[in-house]
Amino acid sequence: MKKIKQANIVRYTERNDVRCVDIEVKADGVHGVLLAEFAATLDHDFDLRHVYRKDASSEIDWYDNNLHEAFQDVSDELFHSKWVEREEFKDAILAVGTIRTDLEEHFKLSRTASLFHTDDVEDQTFLH
Repeated sequence: MKKIKQANIVRYTERNDVRCVDIEVKADGVHGVLLAEFAATLDHDFDLRHVYRKDASSEIDWYDNNLHEAFQDVSDELFHSKWVEREEFKDAILAVGTIRTDLEEHFKLSRTASLFHTDDVEDQTFLH
């Protein structure tokens, strides 16, 4: 398991109609800054969807968007398709400071806000 040196929430966003949270991560044994993308699951946990290597300089790329080649998906490189390593990395990020609490609160508010005018939807827990 890679030890997390630092983790900070960067933004709350939506990708492909799924609400996500981007977290910048610095970890031992990993060159540069990583961007971990989390989404909520039906069982009120979090899914580590992707991990990107962030090669953008904030002095040059002040907008900090991830729509160019400075963000490369390194999920397979980091975990080699091993679910256990991925889950350990996810749990280590969520254990930093108040990140888990912040995500729980954010997604709880998102679910509550999405319940208005949705009486015809069978499973309202996963609405965005």
